[in-house]
Amino acid sequence: MREAIADLSEVLVIARVSKTVMPLRVPTGQVPSEACVVFATDDYGVQAVLSSSLHQLWAITYGSTLETRVRYTPSDVFETFPRPESTDPLKQLGRTLDEERREIMLRRNLGLTKLYNLVNDPEVLSASDPDVARLREIHEQLDHAVMAAYGWDDVPLNHGFHSYRQMTRWTIYPSARVEGLDRLLLENRRGSK
Repeated sequence: MREAIADLSEVLVIARVSKTVMPLRVPTGQVPSEACVVFATDDYGVQAVLSSSLHQLWAITYGSTLETRVRYTPSDVFETFPRPESTDPLKQLGRTLDEERREIMLRRNLGLTKLYNLVNDPEVLSASDPDVARLREIHEQLDHAVMAAYGWDDVPLNHGFHSYRQMTRWTIYPSARVEGLDRLLLENRRGSK
């Protein structure tokens, strides 16, 4: 790992067990806990893809669980997840998500889980919380850009509050989830041939 990140000043990490399944950008000058999955990249496009509803659904579906939280297992999730090429729109949205989310977290003194608890809470209305509204908007744009990167712009996403495996999230509509997972499975199978 040290060799893989030697030329990077930042990497992406995901908590091995979490409700959010959301990557964060961290400096490489620290030794991450074994409770973190480290991705040897600083690419904002990769951050966008790993922050997408498709990646969350893949992790929830193919990762394991600990109580009601997702256990991110790289061999079952990351290594099997077919990723699109990093495009300029993905890079821009990954940077926007990182910068705006970081600013909100610092200003409101919130960690990632507490912030996404607000984003995924149907009782927190976008009209009453502009920070939550902005994060929901960024995630919608990000999901559309990820679908476009795969060439799947034909799938209506219809974001809203939807439940999957006993978790309610601000995410894509159930039919979009099924279609996205089906297409990811086809890409996975193509890649393994």
